[in-house]
Amino acid sequence: MENPSLLNDADFRTLWLSRMLSQTAQGALLYAMLILVVDLSDRSIYSSLFVLCSIVPSMLFGLPAGVVVDVVPRRGLLVILNLLRFAFMLFIVSASEPSLSAVFAATLGIWVIHQFYSPAESSVMSSIVPVARYTSAQALFNLALTIAQALGLVLLAPLLLRAGGPRLVFAFCGLLFLSAAVLTMLLPAVGRAQRRLSHQRRRISDILSEGWRFVRGDRQTFEAILDDVLVSIGMSALVVIVPFYLERVLGTSKENTVFVFAPAALGLVLGLRIAPFFGKVIGERMSATLSLFAFAVCVAALGFVEQAYDILTDTLRLPLDRIADVLSISPLILVAMLISIPAGFASAVVNVAARSVLLARTPEPMRGQVIATQGLIGNIGSLVPTLLAGIATDIFGAQPIAVAIALAIALVALAAHAWGRRPPVPIETASLA
Repeated sequence: MENPSLLNDADFRTLWLSRMLSQTAQGALLYAMLILVVDLSDRSIYSSLFVLCSIVPSMLFGLPAGVVVDVVPRRGLLVILNLLRFAFMLFIVSASEPSLSAVFAATLGIWVIHQFYSPAESSVMSSIVPVARYTSAQALFNLALTIAQALGLVLLAPLLLRAGGPRLVFAFCGLLFLSAAVLTMLLPAVGRAQRRLSHQRRRISDILSEGWRFVRGDRQTFEAILDDVLVSIGMSALVVIVPFYLERVLGTSKENTVFVFAPAALGLVLGLRIAPFFGKVIGERMSATLSLFAFAVCVAALGFVEQAYDILTDTLRLPLDRIADVLSISPLILVAMLISIPAGFASAVVNVAARSVLLARTPEPMRGQVIATQGLIGNIGSLVPTLLAGIATDIFGAQPIAVAIALAIALVALAAHAWGRRPPVPIETASLA
């Protein structure tokens, strides 16, 4: 008999709704901040600094946040952080006309709060859901994020900016954060300080590195983290080269980025629906690995978009020219749109499967630290590729860099899978000192 949807469970539904509201607010807020950066400056370096504002807080606060999540009651932490974000919005709305420095300071503040909120939210989810349903729960969690991004980034932020400017966006986001705070108050008291810091004298470095030592000692968890991180790194690098790719390869304006890659959302939704089925049939680890290779193939296909067009039209006899004429776009743009669908699908399956492995294999008292460790690895790993992608694109062009990104993902994925297949250290004996 098929299990009923987790959304029928009142606790999970409450957490799911709070996630959708808070992520909608965060997406709309960051969109408005980015528009302010563009309006207040005339140099592209400031856009890169805006992206770095999401990376630096993770490097500085990621591990301490994981420790806090595993020590304090998680429901109370979620409530306090949502109220902090609400207060932050009140301050921004009441402030004078924003300056560039104020926008960067506000962006850093939002991402600092996020470092604590994200692992706490995932830890609460894993506490109210049976282990056997982690894959389904993560798929629904990611679906909430996808819906939130569509609402916040694509729909609400542009409309509110046009209707009332940034202040209206900030006020609306404040209401969403306040609503999320109310919902998190209704959650059960889970993760109530599952472990306390030892009264023995211990070095701060030992406390902060517990998550890393566990990850390093458990090969399957490390493989899952690398799979998820590789998709994130690939996405970050693609964000940098996409504006150049649209102008120099597809021959369209960089402002059409959302339109060209909008079909990826269809792939994301399909991937979130099918990921639990894949997990049952071939297992979460194999699902993550195979989907990661599929994602790499899609990224590489962007580098061979002309050849992909020839294969689809000459070999498969698909009427791409006629479809492109109906849509009033070029055939190459249509090919890129088609490639984005399996790319979105593969990235969704990787994220769901990898996070399910991580949650299932991580002891409850350490989940906050391990999730924070994953975020730290991802942000550190994406820092250099993100910076180099823009420089390399100016030198070599967008297509060769897309192929290079895909090749790097595939090679590291192969090494991670080989590492994960070696005899794992059992959870009970993994280094937790």
